Amino acid sequence: MQKRFSLSIFAPVTLINVMNLFSRFTSDTAGFITSMLCAIHCSVVPVFISLGLLSSKSWLHSHSLDWMVIGLGVVIASYSLVGDYFRKHRNAAPVITALFGFCLLITGMIEHHGWMLVFSVLGGILVAMAHLINHRIGRLVSVRL
Repeated sequence: MQKRFSLSIFAPVTLINVMNLFSRFTSDTAGFITSMLCAIHCSVVPVFISLGLLSSKSWLHSHSLDWMVIGLGVVIASYSLVGDYFRKHRNAAPVITALFGFCLLITGMIEHHGWMLVFSVLGGILVAMAHLINHRIGRLVSVRL
């Protein structure tokens, strides 16, 4: 008798499968993805400009885009991290990590030369880590209940 393997990528698309996919997409997932895209953007765009693959006049090198992404990150982090702090776990570690990350991001935006790349990338990674920490703490608390 042959065994049948069920892989989730080959599962039939049903309404229940789609609902399960969206139920796993939390605000921490959105915050992590946004923060990691920010860190990748801040590290790759200067390299592409220096290699001549991207013009410095490109929309990807726009500081208004950077400020909009930081603003989106603050909104997502406020909803996710501060909300989970009050609703679930009362652990300040994710909020403090995100605040430090946003301070680095803002410092990187103000400091246009020299350390901008380092501050921006580290800030984005710290905010992403804050969402991971928040997600793990939230899972631990819900397991204990």
